[in-house]
Amino acid sequence: MNRKSGFVIIVLVVLFTSVLIAGCTNSAPANNSTVQTTAIATAPSTAALYRAGDIVRSPKTAEETGYLILKYDAGADSYERAFIYRNDDGSWGYRVDSESLTLPRPAFEKINTVKVAHVDPSGVSLKKPAVTTQPVTAVTSPGSAAATTPPGTTKTPGMKPQIKGITPESGIAGTSVSISDLKGDGFQNGASVILARSGSQNISATSVNTLSAKQLSCTFLLPANATIGIWDLLVINPDGQSAGYTNGFTVRANTNPTTATTTSPTAGISITSIDPTNAYSGNYYSFTLQGSNFKDGITCKLTKSGKPNIPASTVQRTSDTQMQCFFAIPSGSMGAWNVVLENTDGTTGTLTDGLTVG
Repeated sequence: MNRKSGFVIIVLVVLFTSVLIAGCTNSAPANNSTVQTTAIATAPSTAALYRAGDIVRSPKTAEETGYLILKYDAGADSYERAFIYRNDDGSWGYRVDSESLTLPRPAFEKINTVKVAHVDPSGVSLKKPAVTTQPVTAVTSPGSAAATTPPGTTKTPGMKPQIKGITPESGIAGTSVSISDLKGDGFQNGASVILARSGSQNISATSVNTLSAKQLSCTFLLPANATIGIWDLLVINPDGQSAGYTNGFTVRANTNPTTATTTSPTAGISITSIDPTNAYSGNYYSFTLQGSNFKDGITCKLTKSGKPNIPASTVQRTSDTQMQCFFAIPSGSMGAWNVVLENTDGTTGTLTDGLTVG
């Protein structure tokens, strides 16, 4: 009996020891698995190329403008950026307004590959357009006619003009820009519209049309050698009263003045520029096109080899030389796209690789 009891005790001890050994063996891999999973989860993603304060641009854009990186969000893997311009002394820079845009890092870095400079974002000033309340004088170069408020002019009971905005608010040197909506008040028939900048010759508008006391339209023929940067806008009524709008219009550089325009064999439409020249897939954009022979009923589309055409959802023709096209650009549309216009008579025009999508 004692021998049997001893044997049972030995068996129980062996079983208990086996259970302990098995438990230790099974727990080790679990701990190793936890360590490995954690290491994979915390592995760093692709590092951002730029940091707050960097000024970058696309190789295809003008050297006078760029993007200021305001912030990089690692969680969203995106940049917050704003437009920045050069000061008159060539240093960077200033912003025309406080607007910014958040864009995915991969797409932004793919298009904007040139790092221009680094600045302290808090030191970048804003130069918003502002209404000048005092009589204004348009600066002229030697030999040009001065456009001023005549001294001693007696004001009539009419309202002094005011300027509240301009559309479009920029144009490319060497092109014609049709201003479809100069907003304000107190505009009179026969009013003059001028772009002025210190040290530069005035640019007087042609085809000035007083649509109402609150709206003017006109055309600026921007010289190819026009100073790049912001200009003041002046409206002078026939009675001598005037209004100024400082920093109201921007002249941009023509990055490809000799080869920007190509046309189809049937010809008829010329496209000299598109603004902006860059876009991002998956977004909705409005583009301003400059050129000639834009007729009622004109259509606009983007084409690229191997990709379906992207037709404009809306086309607004302002004049024979200017129009706006609105596009919903599908995701995955990266690359250079041709801008194609077609009139109802079959004449066409193409701006080859005019738009870069990132």
